[in-house]
Amino acid sequence: MLADELKAKARELGADLVGIAAAEPLKEASAYRDWIAAGMHGSMGYMAEHAESRDDIKSWYAEAKSVLLLGWSYAGPDSDPPTGGKGKIARYARVADYHAPLRAKLKEIVAWLKEREPSSHAVVFTDTSPLLERLYARLAGLGWVGKNTMLISPKLGSYFLLGGIAMNIELSPDAPVTDHCGTCTRCLDACPTDAFPRERVLDASRCVAYFNIEHRTDIPDEFKEGVGDWVMGCDICQEVCPWNRFAKPGRTLPSAVPAAVPLDELLDLTWGQFRNRYGGTPLSRARKRSIERNALLAMGNSRDPRWRETLERYAKHSNALLARQARWSLARLPASKQD
Repeated sequence: MLADELKAKARELGADLVGIAAAEPLKEASAYRDWIAAGMHGSMGYMAEHAESRDDIKSWYAEAKSVLLLGWSYAGPDSDPPTGGKGKIARYARVADYHAPLRAKLKEIVAWLKEREPSSHAVVFTDTSPLLERLYARLAGLGWVGKNTMLISPKLGSYFLLGGIAMNIELSPDAPVTDHCGTCTRCLDACPTDAFPRERVLDASRCVAYFNIEHRTDIPDEFKEGVGDWVMGCDICQEVCPWNRFAKPGRTLPSAVPAAVPLDELLDLTWGQFRNRYGGTPLSRARKRSIERNALLAMGNSRDPRWRETLERYAKHSNALLARQARWSLARLPASKQD
C-alpha cells in the first residue's frame, strides 16, 4: 500500500511522527481570522497575509489531494538548571537551523514518490509557507492542539518541528487523535505574562517568545519581569505539560547551542563573532541587538549586583534601545554602598 510505504520512507529518513491528512479546507479557519482581527499577532504582519491559502491548502497548491505531515523531535537530552549569570535558550533554538535539512529530507521523499509513481507531483513546506501546518498535522493524527496551542503527541509530547508534503495523489487519511488535556491547566497557570486569554488561544503580543524574538523595540515595562532570564524564546508552557515526560531526543537535529549562555558573553560578541557562532541557528532570527537587549533585561531581573558595572556602561551606549534597557535594569539592582 502506497500510504504505508510512504510513511516507512519518512521514518527511514528520521521522522519521529508521520501521518496523512486529506487536502481539505480547515474548519478552524474562522478562529484564525478572528485571532488576527483581535490583533493577537502583534507586530508579526506576515501572519495576516495570504489568509486564503492558510484556510485551504488547495489555495496554495491547487492539485493537492493528500498531505503527508511529519514531525521531528528537537527535545534533546535533559539539561541541568542554568546556573546564575546565564540566559536561557528555548529548546527549539538550541538546534542548528532546521529549514534546510528538513526540506532536503522532504525533497528526498518526493523523489522517492516520483520514482514509485511517475505521474505524481508534490510540493514541500517547512513552516515558511502560508499554511496552518499545526491544524493539518492534527487532522493527520500527529497529535491534538493543547490548551497552550501547541500540538501534543501522545508518543512524543510537544517538542517537535513540523514539515509536510502536499501531493496530487489521493491517500487514505489517518484519524485525528483524541484530546487528552482533560481538566489540566498547568500551561495556562504557569505563563508569566498571562498570554492565554482562554484555553487554546495565545495572545502572541503578550508572549515571552514574541518579546525576545519578534519584538524589535522596547519590551513594555509591564512584561519585563515576566520575561525573566529567557534570552531566546520560552518553554515554560511546555515544561509544565505532563505529556512532555514522553519527550525523546531527536535523531535528526543535533544540538548547536547550550541550554543557557553567560549573559556577559552575549554582550561581548562582535558582529562577526555573533554571525560565526549563531548565524546557523534560530538565534540569528532574533538578531544581535535584540539578543543584547534580552541579556541586559535578564541582568536586571536577576537583581545580581555583579552586573552593575556592565549596566552602567551600557546605560551610556550609543544605541538608544540598549541604553534604555540598561537603565531600567540598573534600577532593579540593590542599592550599592556608595548610593
